[in-house]
Amino acid sequence: MVPFQSIGSDSSLLYQLQLDDRESLEYGGRRTEAAVLPDGHTARFSGLSSFLLIDEQELLQVSSAADFSRRLNCSEASLVKVVSIFGNTGEGKSYTLNHSFFSGREVFKTSALQSSCTLGIWTAFDSERNIVVLDTEGLLGISANQNRRTRLLLKVLAISDVVIYRTRAERLHNDLFQFLGDASLAYLRHFTKELRATSERCGFGGRLSTLGPALVIFHETQHTKPLMKEGGVSCEEQIKQRFQDMNCNYDAFSAIQYVGVRTSNQTTKFDSLVDAVGRHLNDVTVRSPRQPAVVYHALQTLNGKFSGDIEESTASTFPDQYFTCSSRCLSCGVRCQNSMNHCSDNISHGADSKCKYQYQFDNRIFHCKFCHEQGRDEMVVPKTSSSNDSTWLGLAKYAWSGYVLECPSCGIIYRSRQYWYGNRDPVETVVRTEIEHVWPGGSTVLQGTQNAAQKVLDSVGYISNTVTSISAEIGRASCRERV
Repeated sequence: MVPFQSIGSDSSLLYQLQLDDRESLEYGGRRTEAAVLPDGHTARFSGLSSFLLIDEQELLQVSSAADFSRRLNCSEASLVKVVSIFGNTGEGKSYTLNHSFFSGREVFKTSALQSSCTLGIWTAFDSERNIVVLDTEGLLGISANQNRRTRLLLKVLAISDVVIYRTRAERLHNDLFQFLGDASLAYLRHFTKELRATSERCGFGGRLSTLGPALVIFHETQHTKPLMKEGGVSCEEQIKQRFQDMNCNYDAFSAIQYVGVRTSNQTTKFDSLVDAVGRHLNDVTVRSPRQPAVVYHALQTLNGKFSGDIEESTASTFPDQYFTCSSRCLSCGVRCQNSMNHCSDNISHGADSKCKYQYQFDNRIFHCKFCHEQGRDEMVVPKTSSSNDSTWLGLAKYAWSGYVLECPSCGIIYRSRQYWYGNRDPVETVVRTEIEHVWPGGSTVLQGTQNAAQKVLDSVGYISNTVTSISAEIGRASCRERV
C-alpha cells in the first residue's frame, strides 16, 4: 500500500487504504485513482496517472521539458531514472507495471479484449522510487507499419536505465533474443554517438551514457519450470550462451538478469521482479539519476534524428535498415551504410563493399603503381596538360600526343599517344585501378579533363570543316559566274 493525499478539507492528512476501497476518477483528463475515506472525503492518489508520450506515428506529444515534468507531476530538479517494459502483445506488460510499481492500481490501461490497449508510448511517474515508467506497444501485434513500431521501441530502450522484457511462455522464444540483439546493435552503432552529442550540445554534466541499460528478463511459466542453475552455470550465463548460439549481440547491456516465476494459480507474484529492478536502480556506478529534462532532450534528439519513411516490411528487424541512409549505389546497388540525414552533417555517402565498373558511369580511379609499391597512395587523373605547361601549349601537346597522367610524386608517368603506334594501356604499365561507388544526386566519378578538352577540339574541328565546306561552295560559285 502506498500513501496518498486527501483532497477533502483536511488535505494535510495522509491515509493508507485497501485496494478494494478505491474507485476510478477522471482528473484533468488523465487516468488516476481515488478512494473513499472513512470520514466521507474523497482522496486522489498523488501522481498516479499516465499520458501519451509518443504516438504510433513516432510523433512526440510533449512540447517541452517543462511540460514533460509538469505532466509527470514531478519537480524539474528531481533526479530520476527510467524503467521501460517490452514484450509481445497480450503478455501483460501494463498489468506488470501496475502491480510492480503502483500497488495494482490501473495507472496503465489494461483490457481483456483482443485488440491492443496500448498504442505508442505511455508514461507515468513513481514518486516513491523517483522513476519514470514507460509502457510500450507490444511486438507482434496489429500495426500499420511494424518496422516503424520496432524503431520506436528501440529509441525508447536507448534512454532507459532498466529494461524489463516480459514474456509469458513455457519456454524462451527466439524472437526475444532477436529483438534484444538488434536493440544492442542499434545502441552501439547509432544511439551512443547521438546521446553523447546531445550531452555536449545541451551542456549536461557528464555523458548521458557510457553503457546501455540493465536488462531484466521476466519469464512467467505455468506448466514448465523456469530456468535454473544447472551444473554450476547460472541462469544469466545460459541466457548469454543463447545469445551467442543465435549470433545475437548483447554487448550494449550493462547487466543481464533473469527472473523466472512459475504461476500455479491465477495470481502472478511480482516480488522477485521488483527486487531485481530495485537493485539495478540503486546501482549508480554505471548510470546515474538525472533530471527529467535530460531524459526528455535525449528522447527528443533520437526521435528527431531517426525518423522519416521506412519500408513497411522487411525480412528481419535488423536495425541498419531503420537507422541508415536509404540511398543505393547506381552502379552496384549496395546501400549506403551511414546514418540517416548524414548529408546535413556534411558526411558523404559510403559503403565498405566493393563496387563494379560500368562504362556509363566511368567509375574507375587510377593510382600510381610505383608509389603504391613504395607504400604511398597517390591518385592520378587524366589531364590535357602537365602542371608545368601553359594552357595553349598543353592544348597543343594534347592534340599531338594525347592526354597525360601526372603523379604528384613521380611527375608525368604516361602520355596516351606518346608513340606513333604501339602505345600500351596505362593499366598494364603505370597505374592500378579502383572502382568507386556512384551515389544518386551526386556527380559521377571524374577521371580528369580530357573529356572536356576532347569536346573543345572536336568543336574546333567541326567549325573548321564547316568553314572549309562553305568556302569551297563560294569558290565554285564564283568560278561559274566568271565562266
